[in-house]
Amino acid sequence: MSNAIKRTALLILAAMVLTGCKPESPSQGANTDESASLFGAEVVNGEAAALTSSEYKQLSAEEQYIVSNRLLGTLYKGVPVDEFFDLSQGLTSPKIGAGGNFINRTALNITKELPDAGVYFQQINENYDFNSRRYSQEMPLALMFDMPLSRDHFTHWMAYTLANTILFSPALEMDSADYFDVHRVYSKLVSRIGSNMEIREIIYQHMISQENWRRFRSPEDNTREMIEIYLGLFDRDDEVPKASQACQNWHLTGDNEDYQLVITLDENIVPQKVLGQWISTCFDFYRTVSNHPKVIARMVNVLVNHFFVDMTQDKRAALVQSIVNSNPTRFEHIFTAILFSREYLLNSDRPRRLEETFFNIAHRTQWHPHRRFFQDLNNPSGGATRPTLAQMKQPGMTLKLGRWAAQPLDSLSFSYYHKLVRERLLLDRRTNLANENDAGWEPGFLEKAVNLSDEDFIHYLFLSSIGRKADSQELTTLNSVFANRGYDNSERRTQQTLITFDYISRLPETYFNNRLN
Repeated sequence: MSNAIKRTALLILAAMVLTGCKPESPSQGANTDESASLFGAEVVNGEAAALTSSEYKQLSAEEQYIVSNRLLGTLYKGVPVDEFFDLSQGLTSPKIGAGGNFINRTALNITKELPDAGVYFQQINENYDFNSRRYSQEMPLALMFDMPLSRDHFTHWMAYTLANTILFSPALEMDSADYFDVHRVYSKLVSRIGSNMEIREIIYQHMISQENWRRFRSPEDNTREMIEIYLGLFDRDDEVPKASQACQNWHLTGDNEDYQLVITLDENIVPQKVLGQWISTCFDFYRTVSNHPKVIARMVNVLVNHFFVDMTQDKRAALVQSIVNSNPTRFEHIFTAILFSREYLLNSDRPRRLEETFFNIAHRTQWHPHRRFFQDLNNPSGGATRPTLAQMKQPGMTLKLGRWAAQPLDSLSFSYYHKLVRERLLLDRRTNLANENDAGWEPGFLEKAVNLSDEDFIHYLFLSSIGRKADSQELTTLNSVFANRGYDNSERRTQQTLITFDYISRLPETYFNNRLN
């Protein structure tokens, strides 16, 4: 490992250590659902109310599996078929196994800290090759892939999600930003969220940082953007000059001096009225923004738009108000309200982002990444044989205004998305377990299904990838293809899998959250 990687690794490891504060236990009131109140938050009612255990149990076994993987897929994880269903009962009429309510299990798991979180950080540096410059961009996905679902994993996932929105994007695409800004934004979010810092303070600390000024580089631009991004106020042209005067002694140096934030001693001495408050300094301005009554509602609005891009404006507004009424003070309060809501788990109808689709299926099929996978995935130059997030127009922590709310589905972007899922996941099988560079789903994935009937085996493949059983026409057609190619016996399960997965890679539902109703 190069010295650059080692330095960054130590910095991020230090950030991980700072996540050691114990989160509050879930509420143990009259409502027994683990997801009803997490991290000390108030119970959310109204449009964003949580899916209850009774509602979950009323779903069919297959629907429960879809909902569980919708939740875990959002968190870049997945529930394998054999962990959810009792395979000894077959899959024609699947029976839920000993796993229980996976929604409540997930809610409980994300509040529990790992006793050895640092081990996973060490593990990824041993198991994967990273680019020395892009390490801070590649590491988070590798860490979340390897790290078990836990408070630690959830903290990293929240930090990564926030750093991919307009709220905290490091804006790597700009010439004034670099990969160290990606590291600073991400690692600070990890440490601050992990130490239970409140939303307002996280915003304040970010606004006064150099990485924030490297995205919005002048007092006029910076103050305007802070008002718009964190308050959602786009009609304050008359106040921007006053706010920029308060920030007159803050500036970013030029390219020849590596874009350093400089705060000189010639502070403004003429009080300015901005956002209803009298301020004198730039610090005063940032405090006024972070303490503003609209901050929490704005945070909820941005994240609701991020996860409910398919919903009408009126529906999103009702979801925002429902969550705001629960008085969230930390980002985990907002995220858990969204993720465990009935509306998200049952009625979400949006294209998944690459990480949601790929990592979810990978965890369900015992897929093993090669050493350069996370490096290749984040390569800004792209590749003909290894499609990248940049080619899908969803580069990690790069865009000045954050990722698009929806996964881009124009022909070119989706062709790269499909190519990666099809060729690097579904059709890639691992044959040499001794070779860490041999990627693909492992033999153990098929060995779990060795006692299933021919029909149930096809159901097993469908459930492991898109969460539902094959329909009668699909069963008939696939069995016909198997027979025509001489693969119609249990000794040819590998060939059957590749044919079935090739078909599944072409189904729209592979790439979408489809509403259950």
